[in-house]
Amino acid sequence: MKSSAQEVMAQREMRNAAKEAFDARYGAIRADMEERGIAGRILDETVEAARGAFDEAVAVVEDNPAVVGGTLAALALWIFRNPLISWVETLLRLDHDHEEDTDNG
Repeated sequence: MKSSAQEVMAQREMRNAAKEAFDARYGAIRADMEERGIAGRILDETVEAARGAFDEAVAVVEDNPAVVGGTLAALALWIFRNPLISWVETLLRLDHDHEEDTDNG
């Protein structure tokens, strides 16, 4: 077994190595913060996340163009549903009026 003095020395070496690693990482973060600031870091991470989401969306579209096209068409129909319903009602009304004129005339 190791003596207590050897254990203390081994633990001290581990502590010093951990402190050096921490100090190096802390120094790098601090230098980066001074260079870009918190807002710059957040902006960079946000842009990177947006690029990742865009790349994933492009991959989905490339893999499933029919599904994406159908979804976009359904979305467009839903968005323009009120004008489309009015247009169809107008067409049906005109067609109904035309049939009445033909029947009466």
